[in-house]
Amino acid sequence: MKVLVMGSGGVGGYYGALLARMGHNVTFIARGPHHEAMQRDGLRVESDDEPPFTVPVKAMPRPVAGAPNDLVIFAVKAYDTATAAAIIRPIVHAQTMVLSLQNGVDSGDQLTAEVGADHVLAGPVYVVSSIASPGVVRRTGAVNRVVFGPLSPASTTRASEILAEAIAAGWPAELTAHPLRELWTKLAFLGPFAATTTLTGVTAERLRSDPSSAALVRAVMAEYVAVATAEGADLPANAMDAAFETLMRYPGEATSSMARDREAGKRLETEALVSTVSRRGKDRAVPTPITNMLNALLAPLTQGT
Repeated sequence: MKVLVMGSGGVGGYYGALLARMGHNVTFIARGPHHEAMQRDGLRVESDDEPPFTVPVKAMPRPVAGAPNDLVIFAVKAYDTATAAAIIRPIVHAQTMVLSLQNGVDSGDQLTAEVGADHVLAGPVYVVSSIASPGVVRRTGAVNRVVFGPLSPASTTRASEILAEAIAAGWPAELTAHPLRELWTKLAFLGPFAATTTLTGVTAERLRSDPSSAALVRAVMAEYVAVATAEGADLPANAMDAAFETLMRYPGEATSSMARDREAGKRLETEALVSTVSRRGKDRAVPTPITNMLNALLAPLTQGT
């Protein structure tokens, strides 16, 4: 496949590197020292449970027109979705599929507005991965799962073809006919986890082992599930318990990517992970008092430093 990775951080870099190692023609879009290091030395992947490897890659700061891409891995931060979607629109051809591996539940609609639902695959990715240093992506812990599906039934065959290539390359991937349900399932875990770790700075283990903080997280998860239900996400009856079980399985020393972004003084994904639930709850007349409080506390931090 000819693949473009739009957003070559922990998620795009890791899964794109697996495809490149398999021999696919992968181009990585990145900026600054990370882009320069990949151009010069290739992309190195380090993991806790597999040997490190380095793949020579093509890296550039912006996509350029050329032969049609079969797949665009769309892994930019949620707040960059609209800008990045407009950038890739000219390179999305008749057979191009855009796979959103992003946080939140909003990006599918934004991508659809730019390239059309027939070109969009979406779903959650469960992985702890980040740029360890320029040109190096590190995956931590055993959590590693990708679930995606087409936003249009017309793309089901293409989705299956891409799934087969991804699995052959080493992705722990599966196809779903209900991508929105899967996205809300992840958000019910990630939103509360991201908000609380960003505001407190504690790890997953400290958050879940303290009875007071664990009870708070469960209460926020319940609000997220209530909003998802009102939105028609059709979550299972045990969705809140399942969200907390995901936190229990998370690497104990891990925090959230949003917490790491705050430490680095970067812009936060508050809108995609917290604000959207507060707003949707209000629109659906679903009370979300704790989420609203967390959203208000995060507001001064969202733009970074």
